[in-house]
Amino acid sequence: MPTQKHLHKKEHEPHDAVFKAFFSDAKIARNYLLHYTSAAIHRHIDFATFQKIDTAFVSGRFGISFSDVLYETRLATGAPARLLFLFEHKSYLPSLPVYLQLLDYLMQIWEDDLKNGRPLSFIIPIVVYHGKRGWKQRPFPDYFPGLPEGWQVFIPNFHYLLTDLSRIPLLEIEDKKESEYLRNLFLALKFARDEGFIFKNWPKILTFGEPFYRDNREGILLQTLTLYIFNLFDMTEAQVKKLNKQLPEPERNWLDAIPEIFGRKWKEEGREEGREETTHAFTIRMLQKFPDWSNAEIAELVGVTEKFVQGLRRELANKTPEE
Repeated sequence: MPTQKHLHKKEHEPHDAVFKAFFSDAKIARNYLLHYTSAAIHRHIDFATFQKIDTAFVSGRFGISFSDVLYETRLATGAPARLLFLFEHKSYLPSLPVYLQLLDYLMQIWEDDLKNGRPLSFIIPIVVYHGKRGWKQRPFPDYFPGLPEGWQVFIPNFHYLLTDLSRIPLLEIEDKKESEYLRNLFLALKFARDEGFIFKNWPKILTFGEPFYRDNREGILLQTLTLYIFNLFDMTEAQVKKLNKQLPEPERNWLDAIPEIFGRKWKEEGREEGREETTHAFTIRMLQKFPDWSNAEIAELVGVTEKFVQGLRRELANKTPEE
């Protein structure tokens, strides 16, 4: 019988993958800070220097996850401070204090600073959560009850920003239409366990708004969100096509033109090989969009094997520029 830890790992990986796909987009991360943090935070950020950086060194021994995303910027005052925002996603309440995982992240980042001869970075950890129950944010010293008076000063004590989608009203999310597709993602995550809501509100979740540019960036985000919902509820292609009729023409045409993400052959023939064949083009696009992602991360998002992704990565590496 699978352990509780394994059940959690299996449950949260699809959510992790779509979260990382969206938050790897700098415009979306920027708009999160503008719409979901206080002015005391975002008014001090120099968004002109805001950029995603490699997080390959962040592993997270406490509650292993590949959803972490790290952004680097400076203070708006121009002060020589390296300001980092660490985004972490949770779809369930962790069994261990989240401080342990975050502290592990912080220590690895600071170790990387020292190895590269940099001053220690100032890091603001952010947790985005959409589990069934509300998240109770407790100070780290609360996990050490019964200590003599004054001993709490020996406990590492830091804060993290929390966005608990289970507590944010639906209308509040819907009102943030200008937040660069965060509204679409957060609606999907908030109701990821409510198939009825997702199907009833398909246009709200998958309408990206006007103008819909149909560029590579928007296309991948829209396809990724559709694929996430498609796999989450094990939908048939017929269901998706029926629901897509409710979408505005640009989004509908874009999705109808990419049948490979729905795994048509896989659904009809019931073979994993068929699914991989039909998702070939989408997997290639994901490898090109997120070259720093591991084979496991790409495989989890697309719904194929790591071996399949590894083969396509090798195929891309061996292609000449002319090809």
